[in-house]
Amino acid sequence: MFDAELAELDPGDATTRLQRHVRGREAATLTWGVSELRVANSRGVRRAAEVTDATLLVRSDRTPGGGRAAASSRTLAGLDPDVVLERARRRHGSGEAAVPPSDKTAVLLAPEATVRLLDLLNRTSFSAAAYQDGTSFLREHLGVQVFDRRLDLRDDGTDPAGLPFPFDFEGTPKRPVELIVKGTPKTPALDQRQAALLGLPPTGHSVLGNDALAQNLFLLPGEDSHDEMLRRSDGGVFIGWLERVECFDAPRVRFRATARGVRRITDGSLGPPLPDLIWEDSLLHALSNIAGLGSETVTWSLGGFAGALSAPALSLDDVVGLRVDPATA
Repeated sequence: MFDAELAELDPGDATTRLQRHVRGREAATLTWGVSELRVANSRGVRRAAEVTDATLLVRSDRTPGGGRAAASSRTLAGLDPDVVLERARRRHGSGEAAVPPSDKTAVLLAPEATVRLLDLLNRTSFSAAAYQDGTSFLREHLGVQVFDRRLDLRDDGTDPAGLPFPFDFEGTPKRPVELIVKGTPKTPALDQRQAALLGLPPTGHSVLGNDALAQNLFLLPGEDSHDEMLRRSDGGVFIGWLERVECFDAPRVRFRATARGVRRITDGSLGPPLPDLIWEDSLLHALSNIAGLGSETVTWSLGGFAGALSAPALSLDDVVGLRVDPATA
């Protein structure tokens, strides 16, 4: 979990490293840090860990349809700039923007876009605070299948495929916790105190601010290749990136997001670029219409040293609420 090379990296060296890989109008940003957590409490728990983390964000172009990609790792060697940049280049679309769909459509989300939706779902629905104050849909649907049966969401701070971390902020050792199994929510994130208050088993997810939150999420992948996912979503749109993702109706998990790097999918391939889109929908609706899950995952930390989210590409059917962003029309 600790990489001495990353801990000793300085901004000048990081810039030099990135300049070896980018070309033309491409841009890359590397952020990194060293963190230490020590826990001591009245239950006799004494734990300490020092970790490093790094995140690479790349962009092929600023224009609509420009490709973007991200990756995070505990080590500098775990970030391969050429691999991340190639992912952004494959997603880049040039030429005149096409006309967006005006009705229900299939949508193929890049893994990074999937990560943003999972992060929103996690914070608004699976946190202890949301469950306790009743704004989470879990208060009415715990143990009820509300998502597509292909959806399996796990939190596992012991899995080296993500950004592992050995214990939560109470010092409870991390373990695999199934949050959603075959579309059925199983538990919110709970620390020791909240679990006792709510009469549910603790999950080892204590964080600061009198809350609990899963921080090492894995959306389990499927078996579909990239080409198979494109064929599955033929006639729809590809969304490479989501920004300004916000929830405006927590009990129904209704959200609004700006979709960038959008392209038409034609004849089983990425077609012409589309303008940036606004997407308004409910995650309860969107994630109940899963058409496919990719076989390859991307790990991306959206902030914080204790973990990251890992997800594959996600194909959705009958997506509604897509419209051109008036700011870029």
